[in-house]
Amino acid sequence: MKMIDVPAVEKEAYNPDRPISGLIQMQLVHLSTAEQTLPPRHRTGINIATLHSEGEAAQYIQKVTGALHRAGKAKLKTGKKAVAKPRKAVKKAAKKSSKGRKAAKKRK
Repeated sequence: MKMIDVPAVEKEAYNPDRPISGLIQMQLVHLSTAEQTLPPRHRTGINIATLHSEGEAAQYIQKVTGALHRAGKAKLKTGKKAVAKPRKAVKKAAKKSSKGRKAAKKRK
């Protein structure tokens, strides 16, 4: 197997007091949305709007990820599958071209 050298990370790379970036904010939004699928007793109750530093975000991400993993394992043990609601089929009417055959005949 080919070995890949990974450079050492500088100590300054992680700063728990640094303000969160837009990328981390979007991760928090996605995790918060996923957290809302959990039963209320398993939710953290943390409002993501109150998280302002990378350290606070990291703690929230760790808590929610753990809760989601535990919920997933519990579903596997009980044999329940997450079933999405079936979507209703929507039939769209075919649009008729104003050009149609007449335009095709004229081109010949």
